[in-house]
Amino acid sequence: MTKQRTRLIQIALLLVATLGVMSGITVVSSLPLISHTFAHIPHIAFLSKMMLTIPSVIITLFAPFAGHIVDRWGRLKPLYAGIVLFVLGGSSGFYLHDFYIILAGRAVLGLGVALIMTSSTALIGDYFDEQTRHTFMSRQGMAVALGGILFITAGGVLAQMHWSYPFAIYLIPLLYVPFLLKALYEPQKHTHIADAELETSLLPVYITAFFVMVLFYMLPTQLPYLIVDTLGGKASTVGFVIATAMIFNALTSIRYARIKKRFSYLHIYAFTFLLFATGLFFIARADSIATLFFATVPMGMAFGLLLVNTNAWFLSKVPPHKRGKASGILTSSFFLGQFSSPLLFEPIVSSFGIQGLFMIIASVSFFIATVLFYFSFRSQQTT
Repeated sequence: MTKQRTRLIQIALLLVATLGVMSGITVVSSLPLISHTFAHIPHIAFLSKMMLTIPSVIITLFAPFAGHIVDRWGRLKPLYAGIVLFVLGGSSGFYLHDFYIILAGRAVLGLGVALIMTSSTALIGDYFDEQTRHTFMSRQGMAVALGGILFITAGGVLAQMHWSYPFAIYLIPLLYVPFLLKALYEPQKHTHIADAELETSLLPVYITAFFVMVLFYMLPTQLPYLIVDTLGGKASTVGFVIATAMIFNALTSIRYARIKKRFSYLHIYAFTFLLFATGLFFIARADSIATLFFATVPMGMAFGLLLVNTNAWFLSKVPPHKRGKASGILTSSFFLGQFSSPLLFEPIVSSFGIQGLFMIIASVSFFIATVLFYFSFRSQQTT
C-alpha cells in the first residue's frame, strides 16, 4: 500500500471516528428546550433525557449482531448502511417535529452507530499492522476529542437559535461519503474459525471497556450538578470545563504511539488510573470552579490514554476472522458502560453526595493503579 493510499485511508477512518462522539453530545444543549416545547406531553422531563439514553441502549443490544453482519457481508456495506441510518435517524429532529417520531429516530441512530463503529474498528485491524495501528489510534483519539469539542460547541450555538437546529449536524456525514467511497476498499474476507479460547481471552478487554466508559461518563453525567448546584457556577461553565478536559485528552492521545513504544498496555493502564485518581481527588476537594479546571488536566490525560489503550489492546489480540464479531461486542461493552454509569453511581451520590462519589472512586482508582504497577513490575521481573 502506497503512502498516499495509507494517508487517504487514515483520513477517511478519522472522519468516521468522529461520528461516535457526534451521536451522543450534539443535542445535549437542546434537551431543556425540547422539554419546554413539548411540555404538554406527560413526563416530558424524563422522556427528553431518553434522547441520549435510547441510542446507547440500542447500540448495546444491536452491536453484537452488527459484528456478525460485518464478518459475513464484509466491512464496507455495513459501514455505508450505518451512515444512511445515522443520517436519517439523527437528523429527524430537524425536519420532523413530532416528539415520538424523533425519539424513534434516536433508536435508528443507535442502529447506525452500532454498524459504523463495529465495521470501522474491524477496518483498522484489517488495514494496518500493529505499529501503524498505534500511530493511527493516537490520531484517532485526538480526532474524537477535537470532534467532541466542535460538536458540543456547535450544538450549543445552534440550540440558542432553535431547539431543532442541532439535529441538522447529523447531515454532515453525507459530505463524507464521496471521500469514503474513494479512499476505502473492501479487505479480503477471512474464513470463520470457531475459537472458544479466544473468546475467553477477550473477556478482560470487554470488562475493561465497560468500566472505562463507566468512569469516562462520570464527567458529563455528574460534573454539571456539582458545578451548578454545589459550586454556584453557570450552565455555560459546564461546557468549558468538559471542553478543557477534552483538549488535554486530544494532546495526550496524539502521543500514544510514542508512549506505547516504551511501555506495555499494563504499564499504561497503571499510569492512567494514577492520573485519574489524582484528577478525581482534586474534584472531590474542590471549593471553586478554578479547581475544577486544574483537575481537568490529569482527568483529560487519563481519558486520552484509557480509550486509545483499550482499543489498541483489543486489536492486538483479535485475529482477522474474528474482528467483526469481536468489534461488535467491544462496541456493546463501551455503550453498556455509558448507559450504566449514572445508574451505578446514583446510590453512592444519594448516600455521600457528588464530591463523596468522586473521593470514593479516586480511592478505588488509586488502589487499581497500585495493583497494576505491582503486576507490571512482576511481569518485567519474569521476562
